[in-house]
Amino acid sequence: MATDIKRIKVDRDTRIEPILEAAGDSPVIIEFGDAAYRVNPLGVTSSPFTAESAYASIQTVDGRAGADISDEELEDMIDEAKAQYARRLIEELDHEL
Repeated sequence: MATDIKRIKVDRDTRIEPILEAAGDSPVIIEFGDAAYRVNPLGVTSSPFTAESAYASIQTVDGRAGADISDEELEDMIDEAKAQYARRLIEELDHEL
């Protein structure tokens, strides 16, 4: 016999870690305001996600890994991407006229 999925109401001050620990291997529905979210456990991950691991896993257009790029270089790349995007939008608008 299946058990009902636990429904938990949360607010901005609710800490999510104890809820997920209590859920264990079972899904839980978290209600926040008028929205409800079903959270399904994925199990143990091979390496916990961190901002550093995500940054290190990215690869730039020139083939370098994120860990090999300085903050200044990343900002320069973002600025260049914004400029290229703006130029492309302008070209597309020019073609429409």
